[in-house]
Amino acid sequence: MGRILIIDDDPSFLQLYRARLGAEGYLVETADEIEKALVRLDQGGWDVVLVDQKLDGKTGPDTGLDLVSEVSRRAPLAKTILVTGYATEAAVTRAFQDGAYDYLEKGPIFRVLLLAKLRNALEAVRAHHFGELSSDEAEAAIRDTWAAAESETDPNRKGKLLEDLMVLVFKTIPGFRHASARRRNEEEEIDLVIRNESTDPFWVNERTSYILAECKNWTRPAGATEIRSFLWKLSRKFNRSRLGLFIAPGGFSAPLRSDLHGERRDDYLVLLVGKADLRELVLAPDRNAFMKKLHERAVLEMHGEGR
Repeated sequence: MGRILIIDDDPSFLQLYRARLGAEGYLVETADEIEKALVRLDQGGWDVVLVDQKLDGKTGPDTGLDLVSEVSRRAPLAKTILVTGYATEAAVTRAFQDGAYDYLEKGPIFRVLLLAKLRNALEAVRAHHFGELSSDEAEAAIRDTWAAAESETDPNRKGKLLEDLMVLVFKTIPGFRHASARRRNEEEEIDLVIRNESTDPFWVNERTSYILAECKNWTRPAGATEIRSFLWKLSRKFNRSRLGLFIAPGGFSAPLRSDLHGERRDDYLVLLVGKADLRELVLAPDRNAFMKKLHERAVLEMHGEGR
């Protein structure tokens, strides 16, 4: 998930989109005129299309607004976001009537809102796609995403694929299906937030409303600074998040393990998930049972057993 088409004729904004969204691991393509946009739309496979309202064309500078209905027709599964320098009621109303999912103003906090609105649109697309898959198709999607994450060479895209993989995995575990990626506020970013709605007595007794997950490096062991940051995030959730997953395909440094054990507290628990664990979770016939196995291992390690 994360194939995005940008339709805008402002070179500075196209550069901003490429840099900002590329750094987040999204696949971004652009079109700076109507004819190119129509060709791109007909290629299919788009998750989100951002359309600039003031796109110039033969009919005037508001051609982008005219394009919204065309996006809905040519890319019906994509979410369209109208981007505008000044959002008038008439323009926004028309955009929604023509099938737009949301709109975004080019204001002082454009960069922040861009990522937030894009994430919401992608989550809606993911939920729709996943809801239409059979169990066999869902498992195939998970295996394909795992293979893509392993083979990807771009580090930003590799990280994005890992987050997508974990969202898909949790959607197959009863009670953990409300999983979302890249939650941000002014102080922190959380890679994954999983709502605990399980009726399994094991997870009910865990007394955690949310499970937080952090996805780290593939090429080097995660260090002490990174686990401290994650522990800080867990500690700031008003005791609503007592369980965390720290996922590091590159492994864990000795200082990280030392810090994790030294910071042991009774109000939350961190499950360390290395590459072998991640592969086993992806391939597990019963992922709920495997999560319990990871939980038991973490508890034993925190008490100096099982190491």
